[in-house]
Amino acid sequence: MRYSKLFGKTIKQDPTDASFASHKLLHRGGFVRESTAGRYFILPLGLRVQQKIIKIIKEEMDATGAQEMLSPVLHPLELWEETNRTQTTGFELMKVKDRRKAEFALGGTAEEMFVDVVRKFQLSYKDLPFNIYQFSTKFRDELRARGGLLRVREFLMKDAYSFDVDATAFKDTYRTMWDTYLKIFKRMGLKTLVVEADNGYIGGDYCHEFVVESEVGESKFFTTGDGQEHIHEDVLPKKHLDKKKLVQNNGIEVGNIFQLGYYYSEKMKGATFFDRDGSEKPYYMGCYGIGIGRSMAAAVEAHHDSRGVIWPEAIAPYRVHLVGLDLINQEVKTKAEAVYRKLKERNMEVLYDDREDATAGEKFADADLIGIPYRTVISKRTGSNVEVKKRNSQDSRTVTFDEFVSILNG
Repeated sequence: MRYSKLFGKTIKQDPTDASFASHKLLHRGGFVRESTAGRYFILPLGLRVQQKIIKIIKEEMDATGAQEMLSPVLHPLELWEETNRTQTTGFELMKVKDRRKAEFALGGTAEEMFVDVVRKFQLSYKDLPFNIYQFSTKFRDELRARGGLLRVREFLMKDAYSFDVDATAFKDTYRTMWDTYLKIFKRMGLKTLVVEADNGYIGGDYCHEFVVESEVGESKFFTTGDGQEHIHEDVLPKKHLDKKKLVQNNGIEVGNIFQLGYYYSEKMKGATFFDRDGSEKPYYMGCYGIGIGRSMAAAVEAHHDSRGVIWPEAIAPYRVHLVGLDLINQEVKTKAEAVYRKLKERNMEVLYDDREDATAGEKFADADLIGIPYRTVISKRTGSNVEVKKRNSQDSRTVTFDEFVSILNG
């Protein structure tokens, strides 16, 4: 991609209400723009990051045998009434009516929808267990949107729902999702702690949050002295632990897994399967969520410096930021264009700063702000070689093009 043609350039000004690094850097770097409070345009650079996150999640979910599908955005309000969640969600439901006066909720979570589609099939114990998931837009009429992508009113989420025969079988599903989430976040470059939490409006008896430690995070939790157990502040009163022996932390919740049990299947008529003896039994359920935008913001909070973002390679928008200096010199320009072409021929993801009217300082500052893992410079000084610098390093070195490709393939 040529930077001169990229939609969404860097700017120097922070949003007026920004206090968090991720809010400032994602805005200044040209990754996002706010539409109205709590609702964001994800610009081309930001979308590439989100697509990398989605790819990682999809690969790990599919590896467990989970199956991707998609539910409607508008949820018939009567489904929420079946479970008596129209007033107990913990957030204000957003509602709309169509021309027939039918009333719908804009989905903030999708337990009822997934139970509804499953009960339309006559399944037996032979079909269980299964786990179905989606990537879909969620709507929550938050009282106060804040922190850029960390607290929003509209966001992309991966939500999954598992259906088992009973609590014993479910334990294996829950453990699989626990381990899968740790793999997902590790691949994203996020170190997560698993925090025992409260199910709240979701229902069920137990759940766990996957939290990235951060001073700006809204999740408050306590860690035992040996560092082995992490407990959300909402659960602490039930544990009867001595606060004096615990360490208090803050973090960003990027994912969660919930035991739902029979909370939905017993409330929604017909949410049953045929057991071995021919009897109908309710499904034993779990649900599992990951916030895509919040994961992106958490990655920036965890990986940045005073100059800009330092993207983990797995979710960086591009691998190479090719910087052409002295491009009014035809010889240099020809060399830079050739390197750009060769990188693309090798399927290397490259953002090429081809601007002729920007100074070296401006180009380097933009490269640091955007945070692509490898900065590669072509100039009069580099001659037939290229100068390579990793974003998370202070040192650069001059190598041949083939040596640079070897580094990328390394």
